[in-house]
Amino acid sequence: MSRTYPFEPPVWSRRSQMNAVSLSKQDLALVDAAKTLIERRKSKRSTVAAALRTHENRIFCGVNIEIEGSSPCSICAEYAAIGTMVSEGYDRIETIAAVGTRRQVLAPCGKCRQLISVFGNPYVIVKISGKLVKVKLSELYPFPIS
Repeated sequence: MSRTYPFEPPVWSRRSQMNAVSLSKQDLALVDAAKTLIERRKSKRSTVAAALRTHENRIFCGVNIEIEGSSPCSICAEYAAIGTMVSEGYDRIETIAAVGTRRQVLAPCGKCRQLISVFGNPYVIVKISGKLVKVKLSELYPFPIS
């Protein structure tokens, strides 16, 4: 049985309504850093890697840690990357990307969007209509909790 929905698809699925920007070489390198990390660290507990670039062009990466039977205690890859960034004394994200074990770019979950918003309004690399682009976080998450 197929599902039908009485509302329009989310705005992020319609590229024409977003200010999507083509990726630069630096952005592609960020995606590659996340892909390389998940290939090296893929395990039963880690299935996503994130890489972020600060305004100072420093790159920080992290993987998710899934805890069986206690999902709320698991951490997302974006959290791990941001934790490393903060530990090193940086506090502004320029661009962030997350990649799964099948090398696909993933949009951040709501919890991660809230955390990312604490560190500015960075670009987030996402896949829209089959193409990798970057959009400002505020377009994916327009009303963060303040």
